[in-house]
Amino acid sequence: MKLGLITFLLVLFLGEMLFAQNYHRDLAELEEKVQEKYFDDTSRVFRYEGDTEIVAGETVEGNVLVSDGDLILKGRINGDVLVLFGKADLRDKAFVDGDVVVVSGEIRQARSARVTGNQIETRAKNFIPDKNWARRYESFDDEDVDIDWDDDSEWEWQRRFYGAYSTLPLKSLEDDFMLSYNRVQGLFTGIRVPESIGSGNDYVDVHGFIGYGFSDYKWRYEAGITRWLFDPRTYRFELGAKIYDRIDTQDGLMISDMENSLSAFFLHRDYVDFFRRKGFELHASQNWTIFLRGTLAYRSDNYYSVSPSTNWALFGGKRDFGPNPAINEGLMRSVYGELYLDTRDNKEMPANGWYARLGLETSNKGFLSSEFSFNRYELDIRRYQKLSRNERLDMRLMAGTSEGTLPLQKLYRLGGLSTLRGYHNKSFQGDRMILANIEYVITPTFRRGFLFLDKVSYIAFFDAGRAWYRDTGAQKWSEGFESLQWRDLQTDAGIAVGFKKGKYRFSMAKRLDTGKDPFVFAFRMVKPF
Repeated sequence: MKLGLITFLLVLFLGEMLFAQNYHRDLAELEEKVQEKYFDDTSRVFRYEGDTEIVAGETVEGNVLVSDGDLILKGRINGDVLVLFGKADLRDKAFVDGDVVVVSGEIRQARSARVTGNQIETRAKNFIPDKNWARRYESFDDEDVDIDWDDDSEWEWQRRFYGAYSTLPLKSLEDDFMLSYNRVQGLFTGIRVPESIGSGNDYVDVHGFIGYGFSDYKWRYEAGITRWLFDPRTYRFELGAKIYDRIDTQDGLMISDMENSLSAFFLHRDYVDFFRRKGFELHASQNWTIFLRGTLAYRSDNYYSVSPSTNWALFGGKRDFGPNPAINEGLMRSVYGELYLDTRDNKEMPANGWYARLGLETSNKGFLSSEFSFNRYELDIRRYQKLSRNERLDMRLMAGTSEGTLPLQKLYRLGGLSTLRGYHNKSFQGDRMILANIEYVITPTFRRGFLFLDKVSYIAFFDAGRAWYRDTGAQKWSEGFESLQWRDLQTDAGIAVGFKKGKYRFSMAKRLDTGKDPFVFAFRMVKPF
């Protein structure tokens, strides 16, 4: 009975994923072709999804793409405008310093609105004639829509994507259902209410999840509330709180929950180590523009070790999941501070922009009455550089250090997926860490197409890093790095063949410090960084 239920739910989950992929695949392909035709490669693209309004007094410096929705423009756009399957409604005193192009929609322009470039209305069939576009895309409703767009309550802010994604909490339309599989919980299903930035009149956001593990027979939950002040976006000040009892991990850097679930269910391989975290958090954050945010939080968490509750997988019957490593249990009260910069043009597949995060966490037995005493520091800097229409260079530099004694669940671990890809999973650990990754990605196009090769990305990558423990006498966070030399680093290199510009990829990596170990092969469904 349990096996039948698990199989049914997984098939349902996979079917939903495939349906969502098909739903968005044609639209994504159309977006790519239309952008290549009408947008300049050198300009920033601000992408919005669904009905979107740019209010009076607001200026967008760059090209604007609105996908599957209407654009209401009352402000100014210093760039070109592209609307797919919707109206471009240019209201009084709206200004576009560039072209306005609408695909399978129409342009409406007030007398006082101004466009310096061309105005073009075209259809999706002109770009991809062999697609059987859904009727709702190719038939356009000419009736006037009587909506007061000055009323923010009518605006679906949770569907609005900033061009650089920014630091604001953005809600995905596909985030409401939870389904995962691992050796600790078995099949875990639940319902999630994602965090959203809210609108001008929605000052309070309630978010969280509740779910049940069918192998450990435990309910898990998180309930949070945030309240913004002063400005909903550019200079957003936010107060928030949440309580939770959840199965957590420090391995999110290496592998996504979706990838690990599929691997555990089908292949009997669970790459993630888990622990239980129960407690609450209070936080305050401040935005300086939508791209830079500072956060200060107080956390009170009880940590518990957890054990595997299932050893079942669809295939790989002779293989065992293995134990889930124990952690240092106890009450951890800590203060966490973070500076977060994000100017990426796309969160999942960035081609341009910066990502940087500096995190500091302190816990002590004195003032905070914690059962742990440590200071932990972590820096993550990434640069995504588009070299040409078909080439990009992705780079990441990470470093971590600490003072005091880090509990096991706070140690740095490297090796394997997304880190040192020529080594085995989590081969190295310590209270010091340094990691550098670089990838060159090229997606060539052919004039007439050559089989499917014009959809393939070719990737070359190099990794270098190390995780280690400081010497016994070292106390300061800066100690332990001074004697580090190039020969002390673990290095590897590899190649990959990918699809969707490198998101889905088959990779082969080889460590460079020895010729004895074999190649490490991997299939990924999420970009490594």
